[in-house]
Amino acid sequence: MLRFVRGHREATVAQLAETLDLSQQAVRRHLDGLRADGLIEARLERHGVGRPAMLFSATERGEELSGHSYVQLLSRLFRHLDKMDANQVDGGSGREILENVFSGIAAEVAADHKSEVHGESLDQRVAEMSRALEREGIVDGWHKEGDIVHILNNECPYLRLAEMSDVACRSDRQAIELLVGVEVEQTRRIVDGEPVCEYIIRAGAEPKPKGN
Repeated sequence: MLRFVRGHREATVAQLAETLDLSQQAVRRHLDGLRADGLIEARLERHGVGRPAMLFSATERGEELSGHSYVQLLSRLFRHLDKMDANQVDGGSGREILENVFSGIAAEVAADHKSEVHGESLDQRVAEMSRALEREGIVDGWHKEGDIVHILNNECPYLRLAEMSDVACRSDRQAIELLVGVEVEQTRRIVDGEPVCEYIIRAGAEPKPKGN
């Protein structure tokens, strides 16, 4: 419940009940416990008419406890910064350095899971990639509609970072691309108000070199 709230910025009792397949009464009971522990806070959102909606969000303490993806990302970030030499930094803007680092992180993620993705067909590789990157918090499912593959993540692994920059989102897309070996597009992001983060692979997508 805490992870869902953190990954969507805010959530209502009804949203949590539907997502977690619980009664609203059970959700309220769990939320009361999380609020008592200082992990969740609530605010009223008033509309023009009708009852105001109660929106729940993670406190700073709640963010820290559910932030495994942040810890993993920071670990990789520090490793890549530490490896950079003067030639890679000299004269580069902050944005260029950031993009270079996150490109390296994408390559590292792909390399870590390369042995798990070896299917001959695209569908096989997507299924294998999805299982591998679920542990990273990057992907939690996929499906195919016609010739288009849809890769989904129902919780943003680093929502606060995504609010400041799109580099982490593009790094995740690049990691997926390196593992499946074809061009991948990101079409939706939770940070933009969408219900999911979504990547798609179109029919005839341009081949890309797989991660080393």
